[in-house]
Amino acid sequence: MDVRSQVLLWRTGVLLRRANHRRRGALRRELAAYSTLAELNDLEAIVDRYPTEQTREVRSFLVAQRLRTGRPQTSWSHMHRAG
Repeated sequence: MDVRSQVLLWRTGVLLRRANHRRRGALRRELAAYSTLAELNDLEAIVDRYPTEQTREVRSFLVAQRLRTGRPQTSWSHMHRAG
């Protein structure tokens, strides 16, 4: 692989990581709008209707949000990863 191709691949990787970071940040902010226990319970009930593999990221953010706010834990609290 020539240098130009390597640079293109590197730049593409950087752009994809930045876009993913922005997307995750937007999702995290959107989910933060659900702050009461009732809202979180309703949102989790909706998320539970979908397969875990399709909702893993949302579930992880919601568990982290509950941990930060001191809300009671959910059945998916084992999904939270430190960091």
